Amino acid sequence: MTSSRSARPIRAPRPRRHPLAELALLAVVAAACGVASALPGAAPAAAALPAPDSARLIADLFRLAHDSMGGRAAMTPENAKARRWLAGEFRRIGLAPAGAAFEHPFVRAPRRGSADSLRGANVLGLLRGRVHPERVLVVSAHYDHVGTRNGQVYNGADDNASGTAAVLAMAEWFTAHPPAHTILFALWDAEEVGLQGARAFVAAPPVPLASIAANVNLDMVARGDKGELYAAGATPWPAMRPVLEGLVPSAAVALRLGHDSGGGQDDWTNQSDQGAFHAAGIPFVYFGVEDHPDYHRPTDDPEKVDPGFYYRSVRTITAFVARLDAAVASWPPR
Repeated sequence: MTSSRSARPIRAPRPRRHPLAELALLAVVAAACGVASALPGAAPAAAALPAPDSARLIADLFRLAHDSMGGRAAMTPENAKARRWLAGEFRRIGLAPAGAAFEHPFVRAPRRGSADSLRGANVLGLLRGRVHPERVLVVSAHYDHVGTRNGQVYNGADDNASGTAAVLAMAEWFTAHPPAHTILFALWDAEEVGLQGARAFVAAPPVPLASIAANVNLDMVARGDKGELYAAGATPWPAMRPVLEGLVPSAAVALRLGHDSGGGQDDWTNQSDQGAFHAAGIPFVYFGVEDHPDYHRPTDDPEKVDPGFYYRSVRTITAFVARLDAAVASWPPR
């Protein structure tokens, strides 16, 4: 998530993890996800929710948030490395490119304090709808983070490897459970420097802008320290409210509606990539957790993720997209 807060103190470098120890930890957290519905706090009806691949979800998060990815800052070799891997995953899953390729380069205005234009690339994949392929849901997350500073890697596990890995898991699940409407799975670049990837997409979309019924954006969905996942968007876009409220009783986490009115830091409407869609008059729902002690710090590591909460969060969001896919059929065209 983009931060407008002042910089926080930088901590001492972390000891580098041994690969075998990391794999052992990965096995533990993947196992925790596999029994997520039995963990404390799971909703009784959680077993009825979609069940994406929990082990792959956690493995993908660990991969994206590894020190070797260097914090995935825009315009860095590590960002390009992450992007290439994500495009390969879309290909493996069986999505179609949204155009000539999965990677969509863009150029934006010069960065603050620099004469150079900002260059980046979104990763976009299409899953064609079986009933209404002409109407599109955009399911998205940003894959960039803030990089390496003073020799310390800001791995951005929650912000936003969590949303990125969740989009991959959802793409795989919906490929096996085809939606009625086309879903465009989008992984944005350069969110941390002003939502630049999402804004570039809205300015020059690979599908007609009028065909996009809604955006579902994920940013920080793995660290619900209070067991709460927030859904913002029902206040500015009331059509989303019955879809969200209908999910609350069966959600696998404590699903809260809010953070979408009043302005200021408590209003998340423009604090992540959904802001570009909202500005274009496209309904959105944003899923995320409230800030935690590791937000935008070099300690936002994958070991800090609560695997049970994360998996339940992804199941809940996947269920929402499935419900939205059904609801959109009765919405008038924009």
